[in-house]
Amino acid sequence: MTDSPSAPGPNPDSDSRSSDTAAFERVDWDSIEPSKRWLTEERVALAVGLTLLGVVYLSHRASDEAYLLWRWSVGPADWLLLLSAVGLAAYGLVPLIRDRGQVRRLLVSLSRRPMIVLSLFVLVTVLGMALYAIVSGFQPRLTLESGTPGANKFQPPVGFMSPFIETGNDCVGATTDAPITERACQGTWTHPLGTDRWGYELTDLLVVGARPVLYATVVALGAIVPLSTAVGLVAGYYGGLPDDLLMAYVDVQLAVPAIVIYLVVYMFLGNSLLLLLVVFGLLSWGGIARIVRSETLQRREAGHVRSAKAAGASDAYLIRRHLLPNVTDSAVPAAFHLIAVLVLSEAALSFLGFHVAFQSWGMTIAEGLFYGPPLAVWWTSLLPAAALAVTVVSIKAVGDGLRDALDPHEDRT
Repeated sequence: MTDSPSAPGPNPDSDSRSSDTAAFERVDWDSIEPSKRWLTEERVALAVGLTLLGVVYLSHRASDEAYLLWRWSVGPADWLLLLSAVGLAAYGLVPLIRDRGQVRRLLVSLSRRPMIVLSLFVLVTVLGMALYAIVSGFQPRLTLESGTPGANKFQPPVGFMSPFIETGNDCVGATTDAPITERACQGTWTHPLGTDRWGYELTDLLVVGARPVLYATVVALGAIVPLSTAVGLVAGYYGGLPDDLLMAYVDVQLAVPAIVIYLVVYMFLGNSLLLLLVVFGLLSWGGIARIVRSETLQRREAGHVRSAKAAGASDAYLIRRHLLPNVTDSAVPAAFHLIAVLVLSEAALSFLGFHVAFQSWGMTIAEGLFYGPPLAVWWTSLLPAAALAVTVVSIKAVGDGLRDALDPHEDRT
């Protein structure tokens, strides 16, 4: 009895051809012909959103109403926020609604990563607090009448004790039975997280301080990231003169830090959240553009892309259907890194005294460190610092999680 021939081993060339064939077969041949349909869902949503926003802007300017919605007193940064939200809804939300299968795959992929789910929950909670603070016009509670809770300065959080900081400062909770110079104040539920040197509730300061996170997230995802992605795709796909011109501007960005330009412009215009968003929006996206360009240079030579182009696919189709989905795994974490940079930059500027936003976390940290014994009133700086750190870590973790979930090469089985 003769032995049966052994099974052939894996052939790299065969695997490569099989991979190319699979990619070749995945081309949507029905969409290869240049489409005459210019009225897409995204464009309709963008046009409707911009029209409604324009009407709201003109009507608000013409009326004597102080608030746009509820108690939302809008300013220039708020209009930029709304404009970015329109772009984010048109080109972020509408495609997800249309491709529900992609949404299901995304949710399944995220559900396998508990830490990413937790980070996403933290980020959504922070954004929800910020949205509530903006729309409701929420301000930290402070009562200047003697004996009222709002006038109690440096009250410790519930469950902790702190020595008196100022002579004559009332303690809401119980005090230790000791000489007056050694007495300590017990924290109570009247001020769950304590108060600062003015008597502001730390809970209120944490809610108000979350507002810059919402501005940074929406403006980055709705305006800055789409611009940088478009620049990277165009430069990488077409090459030549467009590539040289666009990358020359990116080189200028990378040579001049955005924060330096902000400090220079600050001397003439003063502090403004809008100024921070505009300066960083113009000068901070070069890194994302370079990442997208590098990925595009590699992907444009793929077999299925060249096959689609040889079959007559338009450049717009190739960029939209074959290049853009394949650069998301690199662009998404870079985009969330940019959000983290914006949040940290605003906090750092506020910490240094450039009050970009009223009562941001950076400003609260500075007041806790510089206007009281830091160790005695630790909660005034530690709590906002912890909120800032947890938020930034969550932003980075969500970016990494979405990168893996959106990766078209991820194993879906």
